[in-house]
Amino acid sequence: MHILTETTYDCIVVGGGIAGSMAAIAAGSNGLSVLLVEEEGYLGGSLTACGTGPMMTFHAGDLQVIRGLPDALIERLVQKGLSVGHIPDSTGYTYTVTPFDSEGMKRELELMCLEAGVQLLYHTTVIHADVQDGLLQTVQCSCAGNLFSLSARYFIDASGDADLIALAGIPFEMGREKDGKDQPMTMNFKLVGVDIQAIRDIMDREVSLFPFLADKAGLQHTASRLSFSGFQELMRKGRADGRLTFDRDIVLGFETNAEGEVIINMTRVLEHSPVDPRSLTDAEVEGRRQVWELYAFLKECIPGFGNARMIISGPRIGIRSSRRLQGAYRISSDDLLSECRFEDAIAACGYPIDIHSPDGDATNSTFLRWGGFYTIPLRSLLNTVVPNVLAAGRNISCAFSAHASLRVSPSCAAIGQGAGTAVALAIEHGCDLFHLQSDALRAKLLDAGVFLG
Repeated sequence: MHILTETTYDCIVVGGGIAGSMAAIAAGSNGLSVLLVEEEGYLGGSLTACGTGPMMTFHAGDLQVIRGLPDALIERLVQKGLSVGHIPDSTGYTYTVTPFDSEGMKRELELMCLEAGVQLLYHTTVIHADVQDGLLQTVQCSCAGNLFSLSARYFIDASGDADLIALAGIPFEMGREKDGKDQPMTMNFKLVGVDIQAIRDIMDREVSLFPFLADKAGLQHTASRLSFSGFQELMRKGRADGRLTFDRDIVLGFETNAEGEVIINMTRVLEHSPVDPRSLTDAEVEGRRQVWELYAFLKECIPGFGNARMIISGPRIGIRSSRRLQGAYRISSDDLLSECRFEDAIAACGYPIDIHSPDGDATNSTFLRWGGFYTIPLRSLLNTVVPNVLAAGRNISCAFSAHASLRVSPSCAAIGQGAGTAVALAIEHGCDLFHLQSDALRAKLLDAGVFLG
């Protein structure tokens, strides 16, 4: 059977989430032949496949540190009425959030890829990696019962779970250092008919119910879409009386681009592996059970939710952390807190260290100073075992604690642009990624509108 007219590319990107999409667009925009392989039938990854949202945060204080292609995506969505853009985070946790229409994001990412000359290959899974003489030569793929091989000079693993890295035999680590446990998985769900004004009124009257707003009263009035994190006493009561059977300490909701439509980010699936087939399946079942339990609890017990109606769950569980590359440089939490500016920086991030405990309901946060940010080095995407394979997104080389900051979608998007740009520059200069001149990479990224500090 004739499947593809072309099987050899400059760059193959595995995974069409926000990191992979940005990597493919960057590489394609710089003249490379690029194939983007995605297991779903659309782009956007967790943002469109897991009900994740909003994107948070493009900023560090008043400074926008995520620019370039990720910001161009948001501007396109804003122009079409599919996003309200960057607005204050009215939970008080971080600086800004960026609500969006998930269906609109699917289409806009697709358009950006096509405009950059990227070839898309949906419903396709990489099942084998053929490494010869220290380089990845071909990947075997499966789609609709068809097996076929693809080759490239460079491969970017933007699968989130480092699937290609694992298949290629490149070293990786998982979970926190002491026991290998990952952050819990979460099945998000969307509600319509939420009385947003009722929640805003409570935030005015009883700001103490919303812990991150304690010293930021009135912040919610600056946000055109409401984000809220609170009602801890009602959650404690729900757990005490048996209405809630899993560990969660707070009601966390984010209004999307559509007024009155709210993403609920509250389920917490512990002790399951995101890369074990049976465990992942069990996590989906448990996540959905928690969704329906929470849905009933919110409607009965939380102000503003009495007339809410669920329109979607998932449609797949959200994974915060899994495999991480053991790369040429491992980013540490000290790098974040000391606000490192790396010579080979490809992206910046100002999000706090946000660890959802693998053990229970606690969420442990360590904040950078107000307005503080750090950069992410190209070396954390690279490895010396199979050097023509890069990581991009939450699977880059970093400590568990550092991962809890850089895993967020704006950061992953910026990392993706950096990865695609680095590959294009290496091919243009005829050198490998380890000998890429930092000044040339920096100039290329700055010219594309990237912020590097």
